Amino acid sequence: MKIFASKNYYHLTQKIIKNLQDSGKDIEQGRYKVDVFSDGEMMPLFQESIRDRSTYVVGSTSTPEEIIETMLAIDAAKRSGAKRIVLVAPFQGYSRQDKTDHLRSSIGAKMFADVFEKIGMDSLITIDLHASSIQGFYNVPVVHLNGNRIFFDYFKSLELEDICILAPDQGAVRKASDYCKVFQDSTFAIINKKRIKPNQIHSMEMYGDVAGKNIIMVDDMADTFGTGVKGGELVMELGAKSVRAVMTHGVLSGPAIDRINSSVFESVVVSDTISGVHNKAKLSDKLKVISCAGVLSDSILAISKKSSVHEVNLV
Repeated sequence: MKIFASKNYYHLTQKIIKNLQDSGKDIEQGRYKVDVFSDGEMMPLFQESIRDRSTYVVGSTSTPEEIIETMLAIDAAKRSGAKRIVLVAPFQGYSRQDKTDHLRSSIGAKMFADVFEKIGMDSLITIDLHASSIQGFYNVPVVHLNGNRIFFDYFKSLELEDICILAPDQGAVRKASDYCKVFQDSTFAIINKKRIKPNQIHSMEMYGDVAGKNIIMVDDMADTFGTGVKGGELVMELGAKSVRAVMTHGVLSGPAIDRINSSVFESVVVSDTISGVHNKAKLSDKLKVISCAGVLSDSILAISKKSSVHEVNLV
């Protein structure tokens, strides 16, 4: 088995390797580089033999540049005779495009599933798809990891009382329910929100009692964080003691950091599924990053031993 890091996932891959070594796996990070031409054209190169080896590529499918690098790396691995090519994509980009919400729009998640399979990907490991149904877009095995496990220990360490788990929309109910299982004395609430267009909310309604509670808002993604800010303000207006947010993927685009800094949140907790989030965390005392390396290394270890990944996902 060989594990290689794309350009923007070098530090995350090092953590994965370290976890595997601590588990008794004799493995080193594979040697890989990306040559870039003056016009921006990229040429990924494996600097050691991967013929007849299971090859894991920790790559991103988020930005156009990262997508191109990941696609070229998979193609290079296929042409180098890799036995099996596993894409480890902690954040699966374009997962919000899982259906046609608008006339004449694309289904980006399906398109990329077809593309990655066509160029040689044999399996995918990812965390918290925006819609679980995206697994059905692939005709190869998909290991869909539960990102909640990344954060449980942190929230337990806070020793909060009077906890209320808040789902900011209907899509977050399943994730929020996992927290209700772990914090069994907690209550549950949900916000019904109406959008007028992407990243813009028209109105919000609260279902559940948040007065006198320490709120943990649970979702899969923090993008511009406009929805999060409005949700935090709403629960505080309704008498909550405090509010914290946990979102697996810290996209944090545009005004997100400024919004977090000026928000009512005690903290906003994300993982390092997206490259560059540690740099953004330096801009906010409220933003905390917890590594996803543990759940990724556990799944890779299970696959390498040909054992079940089910236990990795248990809450």
